[in-house]
Amino acid sequence: MNGNWVNRSEKLSDLGRVLRRNFELWNYREVLLPSIEGYDEALDKGTKFTDGGDFYLVKPDITSQILTKLNPGKSYKLFYISEVLDGKTDGNWQFGAEYIGGDERWMIIEIITAIITGLESLGIRDFFIDIGSRAVWESVTSDLSVEEDVFNALYHRSFDMIDDLPIDDKKKNEIWELFNYRDKTCEYERLNGILEILDDDRLYADFGTVRGMSYYEDLTFEIYSPEVGSPLGGGGEYSFHDEGACGFAFNLDNLVENFPGPEERPREEISLNSSGKLKRAKEQVEAGNAIEVI
Repeated sequence: MNGNWVNRSEKLSDLGRVLRRNFELWNYREVLLPSIEGYDEALDKGTKFTDGGDFYLVKPDITSQILTKLNPGKSYKLFYISEVLDGKTDGNWQFGAEYIGGDERWMIIEIITAIITGLESLGIRDFFIDIGSRAVWESVTSDLSVEEDVFNALYHRSFDMIDDLPIDDKKKNEIWELFNYRDKTCEYERLNGILEILDDDRLYADFGTVRGMSYYEDLTFEIYSPEVGSPLGGGGEYSFHDEGACGFAFNLDNLVENFPGPEERPREEISLNSSGKLKRAKEQVEAGNAIEVI
């Protein structure tokens, strides 16, 4: 077995273990999902295949997969660890959480706070979270016939795509200023209130942040580290049968680049060469103490 693969697998496992513990403390429950689903337009991503009769998706987007299985009218706090495919046979590993049917004023605040404690539990403190608003952009572009094209440009973070659109210069300047807005405060009252409550210098209002998944609604966010070239993760708000919801996912393949490794717990070395030592080993494990058999 390839040694590099084993080392990376061990790091991903350590990441999952620490994050699992963090979200259990926040009272989220782990959900286990099938690898293959029958093709459904409600599912995003995944790799499509057919058995000659029906179509299926392998490892689709987890949020959309979860939403196909829940009953409306209930509150859910769930987390998952899974690989996600996007049309290919190799994908990326994700750790994510979903809060569905809670108080809409507080769900995104709880999710972002849990993200912060999760990263800090991994020993990662050099990060920042940019929060944007789809509602603000809808207000600015509602009078444009090319509103959909503007959003497509935002998803690609490409102002050049906007520059090519038939928009007058005054509106383009307004879009340009919003596209480049990033600060500790903003004029959008709802987002500004959330930043005040969270009160963390690593959080920014960034209106260039608009995520492209079809189910996202107003506030979306992305998580970055100056030590990694790609986002550590992202998420945002959505609805489930008229209930508010908020979720996110870490890209574990990127997060592992920042992960210094778990803090090793001291282990008692025990040789299982007698019934007494076997009993000692069993008692230590039952008490939650780490051992190493020698």
